[in-house]
Amino acid sequence: MTWFFLTLLSALAFSGSDAVSKWISRDISDFTNTYIRFLYSAPFFLLIWIFLQVPQLDQAFWIAVGFAVPLEILAWILYLRAIRMSPLSLTIPFLGLTPVFLLIVPWILMGEKVSLLGGVGVVTVATGIYFLNVTKSSQGFLGPIKAIAHEPGSLLMILVAIIFSFTSTLGKIAITHSSPLFLAGLYDPLIAIILTPFILKNTSQRREVFRFPWRALLIGVFFAVMAIAHYYAIEIAKVAYMIAVKRTSLIFATLWGWLFFKEEQITGRLAGATIIVIGVLLISLA
Repeated sequence: MTWFFLTLLSALAFSGSDAVSKWISRDISDFTNTYIRFLYSAPFFLLIWIFLQVPQLDQAFWIAVGFAVPLEILAWILYLRAIRMSPLSLTIPFLGLTPVFLLIVPWILMGEKVSLLGGVGVVTVATGIYFLNVTKSSQGFLGPIKAIAHEPGSLLMILVAIIFSFTSTLGKIAITHSSPLFLAGLYDPLIAIILTPFILKNTSQRREVFRFPWRALLIGVFFAVMAIAHYYAIEIAKVAYMIAVKRTSLIFATLWGWLFFKEEQITGRLAGATIIVIGVLLISLA
């Protein structure tokens, strides 16, 4: 169960970085907010190289990284735009859909199969998402579903969940053909390097990067802890199960939205989050 506790640590750190990112999102662009995550976490990842032995890398590793990096950048830009546009409690929970998509993607790319209990857990996660807008049920059974269409951040996060199902699977392929420590030391700093020329071209974005140094550093610390724990957990667990447990970050994010951003209708959203957690537990037991 080591992977389970590593994943919970990753989830808690993930929600922390989300809360701080939302805090500064009104004052900087979505692109800069994305860049801050990777720039301020990069020094922590680069420290890994002190202890790192470079594994022998094959073509499969570079193909996986080559496809994953642009998808990762796109996903994070959309992700941070979503939490800027809509409440945390109505955006982050939609990442719970990633395990549903992960029933299909790893099967296609890696031949992984999910047990019956794991499948029931994933369906339960999806059911919990329905209850996030349960207050709309007065408009009919489809009310909570229709409400999603009127929340732009929710729609964006569904797209992010789809993209993350691919990047998570590609990440596991890369780890299989290298090591968790190596991918952690390479992947996120590489994204920071790729994004840097775009930031340097824009004067306002350059200024935004250093506008909130302490908050940005906090994002970097949370993000580094999240990623390193993620890489180690995903090496020893099935992708669908690990990502599903990691989505307990939505519980923390829902609470942060209530505590720090005074988001409303928290009872229904926590009810939906609780159902999602039940699904997560079923998946972990599988």
